[in-house]
Amino acid sequence: MAKLAVIALNRSEHRQLLAVWKFFPFPAELNYLYLYTGADSSEELPRHSNFNARPYTGRLSETIQAMRELLEAEGVSRLCFASLRSFQLWTQASGHQALTYYSDGKITLADIRGLPLLKELDLAALLQPLNLKPALLRDETAELPTAPVPTVYEDYHSWLKAGNGDLLLTRNANLVSAVCSVNRARFQAGHLFAGKQAANLLLDDSGEDFSQTLHRLRQSGLDAPEAESSATGQPGNPSRPPSSYSFFAEYYDHYMSHVDYEDWLTLMLTWFKRFSKVPIRKVLEIACGTANAAEILAFRGYEVDACDSSPYMLHMADAKVFKPQLFYATLTDPLPLKDYDFIFCLFDSINYLTRRSEIKILLDNVHASLRPGGIFIFDISTLLNSLENFADNTTFTRVKDGYLIHKSNYEILSNKQFTRFDLFRKNGLNYDRLEERHVQRVYRSPELGELIARSDLKLQAIFAPEMRTNLLSKLATDIDNRYFRLFFLLQKPQ
Repeated sequence: MAKLAVIALNRSEHRQLLAVWKFFPFPAELNYLYLYTGADSSEELPRHSNFNARPYTGRLSETIQAMRELLEAEGVSRLCFASLRSFQLWTQASGHQALTYYSDGKITLADIRGLPLLKELDLAALLQPLNLKPALLRDETAELPTAPVPTVYEDYHSWLKAGNGDLLLTRNANLVSAVCSVNRARFQAGHLFAGKQAANLLLDDSGEDFSQTLHRLRQSGLDAPEAESSATGQPGNPSRPPSSYSFFAEYYDHYMSHVDYEDWLTLMLTWFKRFSKVPIRKVLEIACGTANAAEILAFRGYEVDACDSSPYMLHMADAKVFKPQLFYATLTDPLPLKDYDFIFCLFDSINYLTRRSEIKILLDNVHASLRPGGIFIFDISTLLNSLENFADNTTFTRVKDGYLIHKSNYEILSNKQFTRFDLFRKNGLNYDRLEERHVQRVYRSPELGELIARSDLKLQAIFAPEMRTNLLSKLATDIDNRYFRLFFLLQKPQ
């Protein structure tokens, strides 16, 4: 199994990484070794089979030497540094010549200010891990190396226009700043040294954006041959985070401000009491998003757990005052075996399970986590909702730092609902464009009834939020064409 070491050499970086590690979606084929300086923070770090953390104290030079010895003993050659400062300290202690480069998937620019004269370097050996041809601008050719001879361009725009993927080497601090620093969110950063290639998270004392740091950390693991097959990110396109509900998580509460969460909870608790005489003590919300519903229940004094498959959403939920006990889990991951009295899943999250087999896995996991007699409630967005509200529909929303465009379309042959969010976020005089795509399956109620019948849970009721009547007897009728949203109430037998 591939291994990646993440190295943080000061406490500011460590504090920022604690937030990222908290809900990090560890890939199955990659082990993370986290090396950091300062006091032991094991109580704040995740307990995961693919994660191992080591704190170090003492003089920095001795710390770096101890880290290097551990990496050699563990056979870890793939590194990711928390910041440019940490990498600088690492190479100063080791005496290695190093090159720092930036890439947005289209252009790659290398900052060689920290290197000696090019003619004194074994440039071919240094650049070998990138497999790119070097290039220089005309005014920086005074010290051309003997091999490999870089392609020379008259100016930056000539190199950019050529678009052949050459690696531009430069000592021009203003060029590096103008191209990379201003557009920092678009770029991945990396290093070449001692025949190795390392990634960088670009943290600094100003506090890096959470989503950018999480995205860079996920991208840093995509080079592993074992990880490429299962990684959900998009190598070579670092401006697009590899998750639904990534950048949108920051705007989700504003976008959903019209929802009366108290009313939804009142409905569900009323339905719960109709089918269970046991009071609710322990609750689990699946696909909790920013945990608005779970927060209300936690405020009311219930013992509440909540999970989601988006670390970005969980990060926003973690800032809530009355937050539940949060953890990362997809809709098909095993759930805690806590004998929950009540499990619920709202806002058509079930529709994100596009395969019937995934529904079965979810129902089996819920059955295992409910106490006998416990209740599971989930809702679906119906065919009527897709046809009336999400067929060739576009909305435009002004947000705090830009504009959000929501485009949706229903594909009747595949029963799929496609949604795209485009965010135009203000960045200086320009706008950065970010994009998310969502795919949902529109299930018919009889189809869900059939899947539930094959599970160990019993379908007790179907409700529409505007109706008090149990629609279960109408399951075989056209209720999907009469109501925009339906709630299914399932119970674990005593």
